[in-house]
Amino acid sequence: MRICIISLIISLGTAHADIVSKKSWDKQVPQGIEDLIAIQERLRSLLPQTKAALVSIEAMDGAGSGIIVSEDGLVLTAAHVIGRTGKKMFVRLPDGKRAPAVSLGGSEISDAGMLQITKKKKWPFVQMAASNTSEVGDWCFGLGHPGGFDKKRGIVVRIGKVIANKDETMQTDSRLLGGDSGGPLFDFEGRLIAIHSRVSQLPDQNFHVPIDCFHANWDFFKNQDLISYEKMQGGAFLGVECEYTEAGLMVRGVIPDSAAQQAGVQINDILVSVNDEQIDSREEFIILISSMTPSALARIKLVRNGAELSIKVNLGSRPEPK
Repeated sequence: MRICIISLIISLGTAHADIVSKKSWDKQVPQGIEDLIAIQERLRSLLPQTKAALVSIEAMDGAGSGIIVSEDGLVLTAAHVIGRTGKKMFVRLPDGKRAPAVSLGGSEISDAGMLQITKKKKWPFVQMAASNTSEVGDWCFGLGHPGGFDKKRGIVVRIGKVIANKDETMQTDSRLLGGDSGGPLFDFEGRLIAIHSRVSQLPDQNFHVPIDCFHANWDFFKNQDLISYEKMQGGAFLGVECEYTEAGLMVRGVIPDSAAQQAGVQINDILVSVNDEQIDSREEFIILISSMTPSALARIKLVRNGAELSIKVNLGSRPEPK
């Protein structure tokens, strides 16, 4: 299969790169050839360590990419790459060697997935960025195996910028192709900031799972729990649209005639807990609600205009998909 890769960096040589500020990649727009050279050299300096931890994921029903984030072989990828928990698969390292692995947990909502290499050894790995560290306009670069592992071609590198960064989706113009799913997106400090999720034909429509989604659900994923739409269908339903913000889980919309509207939940409310269970992410909130039965009584703590309130809600049933 022939794959056409459009390079977003022109090789400009290395002359005078040493006299350019190493903060050239912090500028919104490169101000000359010196900045472009500095950006190129910075990227080159980060590739050896980041590429060493990239894996191609191979299973009977599909393939994708992933990145090792711990010495014992924990791999972050996309949920649609692992498919389900406990699935046996293989990962292939850049040198072509394969190692057995098993899928852990993830979320179909955010498309975050996790697997564990089962062969015991010290694996190369990358550092993860902390939550809330990526901003719109930041330079970034992605790695992957578009079209599957190809030792002759090698790992494919793309560079771009963060265009949008919301609750469970990061958008960049770092071009993705089929087979990149589950691969890593890094900042210009070499830290993992997201995992490739959805591929588009448009150059600026590339979507990734922010590292925040993994941090917020780390133990849940490691325990081989999978948040799936199928599991949610039989559970209870509150009827709010939420986004995780610096203030907490904020209500962005209330569905008409839902349990939330009947209980008086309002837009801009901050959801704090459900039945005294602290809410640390949108996914955790969905798990708490959908684990209850329709008509169950839920105690919800929220903050409205700086004041903490406690309300009781008779939960409803999740609407059938249209």
